[in-house]
Amino acid sequence: MTVSAELIEEVKRHIGDSSPSMRTTIDTLTSQRYARAIGDNNPIFFDEAAAKAAGYDGIVVPPNFLPSYLDWTDGGSEDELRIDGTKGDDMQWIPLEGVRLMGGGEEMIFHAPVYVDTEVVMTSHLDDVTARESRSGLLMVIKVRNNYKTAGGTPLMTSVRTVLGR
Repeated sequence: MTVSAELIEEVKRHIGDSSPSMRTTIDTLTSQRYARAIGDNNPIFFDEAAAKAAGYDGIVVPPNFLPSYLDWTDGGSEDELRIDGTKGDDMQWIPLEGVRLMGGGEEMIFHAPVYVDTEVVMTSHLDDVTARESRSGLLMVIKVRNNYKTAGGTPLMTSVRTVLGR
């Protein structure tokens, strides 16, 4: 499917819609592997005493850990992936079947530190959809706001992700 003005208008009707909430508990090993993978060996990510000495309540999760995951499942098998490599049901709450998606940037707002063993709830909201002409045709520019909160409702982070659809 290619992006058309009609498809963009159809997707615009979903502005304001929200995804079902997803929950995960961030375990120590996953958080620490992420810190190592991004080359950040700050002791607050590995040692509780160091984290507390720095003024935190426990071992801290690296700040951009939360939006680094497109979803919090195992990702599915290769034959379940879309042609663009994303999971078949990514953004299923928006009618984008057959549209190739790619990242176009992200703005992050940090509200509170995230600690290991925190149960995090993420909900996505479709904020905006616009059209943009490109050399290879019409692009759909999608703004998705992801709200991350604790299971108790404390805001942790907001990210506004720009997704380009072709």
